[in-house]
Amino acid sequence: MSNLALFQLSTTLVGHESDVKAVCCSGENSVVSSSRDKTARLWSRTGKNTFIENKIFLGHNNFVNSVKYLPPTSEHSSGLVISGSSDKTINVFDVENAQEPAYSLIGHSDNVCALDVTPSGFIVSGSWDKTAKIWKNWQESYTLEGHSQAVWAVLAIDDERILTGSADKSIIKWQNGKRVQTLSGHTDCVRALALLPNTNFVSCGNDSTLRIWTFSGQCIQELYGHTSFVYSLGVLPTGEIISSGEDRSVKIWKDGKCIQTIIHPATSVWCVAPMPNGDIVSGSSDGIARIFSRDSERVAESQILKDYDEQVSKHAIPSNQVGDLKKDNLPGLEALQRQGNKEGQVIMIRAGDMVEAHQWSQADQSWHKIGEVVDAVDQKRKQLYKGREYDYVFDVDIGEGTPALKLPYNTNDDPYRAAREFISANGLPEVYMEQIVDFILKNAPDANLSSGSSQFADPFTGASRYTPGGVSNSSQTPSVSSNTFAAGLDPWTRPGPSPITEPSSVASGLAKIIPQKTYLKFHQANIQAILKKINQINVDLQQIESTNNTVLTSQEITTLENLAKFLQNPQANSGSNNDRQQEFIVIRKIITQWPFENRFPGIDLLRLQILYTPIPAQYVENDNNIIHLLINSASMNSWSKDQDTPTKDQETNMMLGLRALTNLFNVEEGKIIIKREASTIIDMISHTWKSTNKNLRIALVTVFLNFSVLYKTNANEDVILQLMATLVELLENENESEVVYRALVTLGTFIIQNQAAKEAAEAFDVKNVVKLVSTKTNEARINSIANEFSRLI
Repeated sequence: MSNLALFQLSTTLVGHESDVKAVCCSGENSVVSSSRDKTARLWSRTGKNTFIENKIFLGHNNFVNSVKYLPPTSEHSSGLVISGSSDKTINVFDVENAQEPAYSLIGHSDNVCALDVTPSGFIVSGSWDKTAKIWKNWQESYTLEGHSQAVWAVLAIDDERILTGSADKSIIKWQNGKRVQTLSGHTDCVRALALLPNTNFVSCGNDSTLRIWTFSGQCIQELYGHTSFVYSLGVLPTGEIISSGEDRSVKIWKDGKCIQTIIHPATSVWCVAPMPNGDIVSGSSDGIARIFSRDSERVAESQILKDYDEQVSKHAIPSNQVGDLKKDNLPGLEALQRQGNKEGQVIMIRAGDMVEAHQWSQADQSWHKIGEVVDAVDQKRKQLYKGREYDYVFDVDIGEGTPALKLPYNTNDDPYRAAREFISANGLPEVYMEQIVDFILKNAPDANLSSGSSQFADPFTGASRYTPGGVSNSSQTPSVSSNTFAAGLDPWTRPGPSPITEPSSVASGLAKIIPQKTYLKFHQANIQAILKKINQINVDLQQIESTNNTVLTSQEITTLENLAKFLQNPQANSGSNNDRQQEFIVIRKIITQWPFENRFPGIDLLRLQILYTPIPAQYVENDNNIIHLLINSASMNSWSKDQDTPTKDQETNMMLGLRALTNLFNVEEGKIIIKREASTIIDMISHTWKSTNKNLRIALVTVFLNFSVLYKTNANEDVILQLMATLVELLENENESEVVYRALVTLGTFIIQNQAAKEAAEAFDVKNVVKLVSTKTNEARINSIANEFSRLI
């Protein structure tokens, strides 16, 4: 087979739900891919040109942007899959256990966008935090600091020598942790690095070039051919270089020349990697990984190839990828009769009312249609700001004759987190928060208050992975809206004026926060993940003789499936009251009859059902009402006030029970029960602030905050005083800013609305407690509220 044989499509790996950001090979017959869908996946060969999805690696709660394979060891006979994520962690999975990482490496303070492995199995990582790190025996060994912007690329030459490429346009060579040389040449971000067989290496970047370097630091060749950012590199067993980029292509390079261009039916080809048998695997923005081969035995059937060419030819190319076009000045179909100048040359022609892009293939000496040019409405190209990629970089004019400020934003980000970081970076007053968030929501149509990943994750996260009560390992202090996605909306959102203008005083901004006027709720969840977990537990219970009478019947499972459909779109779906009643009965069976450690998905389902279906009458009027049902099923009464350390199962169930209790404030019959049972509720839950579970404490203070709204009128002063005493004790011991913030808003709301609460605040020395907690947290939003307390008391 000639080295000039063309690569053709072999197969497609379909399964990811978003962009495929990284690929690697774990052998001749298996491929690993990672994606913005928060998963990595292992694909295994079942035929010459067929693969199946074998494993889904779960564990990240944000984009998985980098992946590598570590060959088998004595301890891990099937090898290890290493993944890096925007959640700042590196997970290491035994190939045989995709559900839980064997190791989680924590140390980076931002997106882990690059990974490599040394010959001895050490891990090298690169991050947006401007550093690279070397990990030995699953522990951080040392950090490479020297770049001024994000480290996009890492390459392990051997155990001692490391190369890093950065958004600062430089490549740094390190030896034994020491910086020994800085290489300059790229005119934009360096995105990838790869070793060549002749002791040289190759780099690529956003300047659309590939550059070949000697290890002495000399750039000996520049390769031109890409027309946009070049994201990824690899080297085939033949020594040929492969590259991929924003121009929708994979290119194959031999002796400094591009010998083939493979266009993809996608906006971006994020990644490319060689396979041991000489095939190529790529990953792109359409969520598909593809394998291309020169071997005729592994090439796809002719009809599949024809379909692929058709997909490419019909792909819409945004006009701003190809520059300014004057349609009337373009040549017609006759231009395709002329020979191209070089491999990969692209021309635009008029074809009736359409503008088509055609690419020259040097191998078969013909033009191939690669797409149709359209207006750039759906353009997905990322924008760079300070070396990082963003979906949007807004110019924000704050007036006062100052230049516009840059506001970067990704559609998966929490708008409140983005706004807080913008405020912090530019030294703006905290009271700009709401207006900045409003600006983001108006100017980024795909922004969503519930879209961001959060330190306080809802129990059903990622790709249906259940992590009840999970707490991130990140040490970063979250913003007020870090928990917004779980609440469904930010609790302190108020409409504000469109222009961002300086308010007359800080107090004018606080009027939006204190007093709290609306009830908070937790209404976001992955419904299908909850249902999947219930089914899984139900199957397990069938194997245990002592629990056979608690197993759900097939009819009861169907009832829950119907409830899931209803909850996914309550406004569009309907059902009879009898349907809702039956659903409640099934949930009650789960949360009262299943073993305590298995009740959590049922409690969480009840949390959602409360918001959208009437509470059965017997659970409103009777002594055994829904409050007692929650207390007993979550065993809130089983953790005594004298018990210092609750079990993990207790904490999980109590956290979910508190979220359900929060939601009860949002329905009329719920408020009736809560008013009647207020003293019982407080007795049962107030001591749970001692829990080490942040999610539980946030849920607890959210219940307290809803009490402050409930008691705007017809206040139960005994309950208010009991709550205030608990809040003061909590604040004296609390370090988590989100808990502190909600507790302060609750106290402030009580004090503004109730004279007895104001008097109690003086008795409890609230002013000094607030001053102490403000000094301890040193966060702008908390400091603002602390300043206002001097006027409240």
